Amino acid sequence: MRQRFSQKYGFAKVRDKFQVKSMDDALKNRLWNIIKNYLDTLTGYRDPMGITYESDDGKLKNETEKIFISKLYDHFFKTSEEPLTYTKNKIKKDLKNKYYQLKWYEIYDFIEYAAEIYHDKEYSNQFRQEVNKVLEEEMSGYRFVDNYISPIIDEVEIKEVEEALEYIYAPARKHLSNALELLSNRENPDYQNSIKESITAVESVAKIISDKETDLAQCLKHINLGLNKAFKTSMTQLYSWTNKEDGIRHGHTKEELKTSFEEAKYMLVTCSAFVNYLIAKNNKVSSQ
Repeated sequence: MRQRFSQKYGFAKVRDKFQVKSMDDALKNRLWNIIKNYLDTLTGYRDPMGITYESDDGKLKNETEKIFISKLYDHFFKTSEEPLTYTKNKIKKDLKNKYYQLKWYEIYDFIEYAAEIYHDKEYSNQFRQEVNKVLEEEMSGYRFVDNYISPIIDEVEIKEVEEALEYIYAPARKHLSNALELLSNRENPDYQNSIKESITAVESVAKIISDKETDLAQCLKHINLGLNKAFKTSMTQLYSWTNKEDGIRHGHTKEELKTSFEEAKYMLVTCSAFVNYLIAKNNKVSSQ
């Protein structure tokens, strides 16, 4: 987004840091504007010009829309209220009030949950894209990656993770999705298990390609795809690190393995890239 006059000539400070453990009013307000438009699709109907019309009594009529609103109140806000008795305007006003009482990380939880339970997949995907645009413009430290709002990774890294998540190798996809979820937990991120899931994703693909039910190091020895030796060595070493006596795959010991977001992010991106690499090489060999 281009700089405004006040920023260009020094009258207003240009943001130079990501919003990681906070959320300023600009970001909070712009995210609510997206949510508000999102809610408009639930409380009436739109004509081809995009105008929303309210039903006669102003209440929800469609059953899937009722389920959506009920889940927000019951599963997310955990209230005893009966929103289905409310009019459209009261629902929006009440949700806005609840939204602005949320802590910064709870707002991300709310957005994540709303996108997850919405019944229209196409519109839900559009919602995620609009959220990501605002997160980028307001320099949030998070983005939607797959179904989770995750700590920021640069665009190349995001592409690597998303590509791996799209592949049909179901076990790998599940492990990478788990790794992303564990890394994305804003209150209690589990870096150790995120790393474990990332390396296990590589192992699962290696087992499929090598047709061997053994560990990653042994599977790589049996994969005959003309793999780059440096890649094989680096992945074997990473696997070895996760299997040390005090390593992740052996659980916690008296001296907990020191892991952080940086290690977990590195493993997620690196393992996603290696999964893509293995599958691409295997597909190329298979097609010959």
